[in-house]
Amino acid sequence: MVRGGYRIFTLKNNCMQTIIVTTDFSEPSLNAAKFAAALAGPLGADRIVLYHSYGNALAGSKVPATEIYISSVHAQSLQSLETMEKELRLALGNDIGIQIELATNTLPLTTGVEQLAEQWGASLAVAGATGKSGLERVFIGSSATSLASDIKMPLLIVPKGARYQPIDKIVFACDQAKLSDNTPVGEIGSWLKRLNARLLVLNVILEGKHFNLDIIPGRYKMHELLDGFSPEYHYAETNDDLAEEIEDFAKDHGAGLIISIPKSYGFFERLFRRSVSKRLARESDVPLLLLREREG
Repeated sequence: MVRGGYRIFTLKNNCMQTIIVTTDFSEPSLNAAKFAAALAGPLGADRIVLYHSYGNALAGSKVPATEIYISSVHAQSLQSLETMEKELRLALGNDIGIQIELATNTLPLTTGVEQLAEQWGASLAVAGATGKSGLERVFIGSSATSLASDIKMPLLIVPKGARYQPIDKIVFACDQAKLSDNTPVGEIGSWLKRLNARLLVLNVILEGKHFNLDIIPGRYKMHELLDGFSPEYHYAETNDDLAEEIEDFAKDHGAGLIISIPKSYGFFERLFRRSVSKRLARESDVPLLLLREREG
C-alpha cells in the first residue's frame, strides 16, 4: 500500500531499530544498502528504510512541474525503489531478518532523512560514495556532502569498494586540541560495544606542532575522555594530505571503520580540499562514520 510517498506496513514490533539508506539508484548506493543490511544485525537494527529524494531532479528538469509530471516522477521513483529492494533481497537472501520500507518525496535530502528518522525512530543514516575516497567525497560533492554538512544524526559514508566484514578495529581520527566534554564519547563507546571492536585513536598533528607545549592540555583531555576504552594511541604529522594519512593508517592496521567529527575540526576540511586535486583517482574501501558533537 502506498500513501503520501511511503509504502505502509503493519508493524509487528513498534520497538524496531531503523537505519535509513539514501539512494540515487546507482551501484554505489546499492552497495551501501547491502553494507547497511549486513551491519544491521551487530547494531541491533531490524528495519531499513530505502529513501530517494527526487526534488533536485524536478528542479533541474526542463519539463514544467505540473501535477501530472510530478506524479509520473513519483511513480518512477517508487518503481526504482521496488527494483532496488528486489536486488537487495536477491543479494542477501529473502530470509535476512530485516524489514525493508520504501520512501520517496520531493523534500531536500537532509530534511527528508530527518523527517524519516523522526517517523521511524532511526538512529543512523547511510549514504554511498562514488569515485573519490569516502573521506574526500564528504567535502567535495554529491548528496553525501549536504548530509555531512547539515544532518544532526550519525551518518555512515560507504565507499563503493567497501564490502562488509566483521569490524574488530575502529579508528577515531581526531585533533586532540579540539576534544572537549561535548565530544560524543558515549556514541563511540556504543559502536565499540555493539561491534565488539578495539579503538585506535589517531591524533593528526600539523607539521611542526608535535612538540608544541600548547598541545599538552589537549593530550590530557584526550586521555581523560578515551582511556576508559583502553585504546591504542597513535600520532601522525601531516601538512596537506589528511585524507590519505587517515585512510592509509586504517588500512595498515586492518580497521574496518573510521570515525570522525568533521564540523568540530576546522582544519580537517581545509586539508581535505587541498588534497583533492592530487587524489581524485584514489578510492577507499574503509567506511567513514561522521558523528556530531553533543550539545552542551
